[in-house]
Amino acid sequence: MAEDKETLGEIRTLHNLANDFYRANDFDRAIEHYTKALEINPKLVETYFNRGLAHTRKLDYENAVSDFTVVLELNPNVAEAYYTRGLIYEYTQEYELAIKDYKRALEINPAYKKAKEQLDATLKKRKSVSG
Repeated sequence: MAEDKETLGEIRTLHNLANDFYRANDFDRAIEHYTKALEINPKLVETYFNRGLAHTRKLDYENAVSDFTVVLELNPNVAEAYYTRGLIYEYTQEYELAIKDYKRALEINPAYKKAKEQLDATLKKRKSVSG
């Protein structure tokens, strides 16, 4: 179903307002506006991604992982989503999941330097934890 110009404008307005709240560190209001945009169109990859970032800033890792997972269901070629979800997994000490996501990010973008660095660091952490 194609969206009319008015609906597209409303989505854009909500998304942009949410971005403004995010930049102002008002993550609750950012999430509220991203969610309103997603209620209109639940296939907005960038909106899910940004809402996931806002959840991360609130240390709400469960909802952040959920949003990044939806991003990857909608578009499995977003290396940044794998990388960011990997960071969350690493932070929550789910090293195997983090390693898997960093590797997937590198499969998509072999030049992704941050993913390579995090993969190497996480492999070392896993090794030191497992003895």
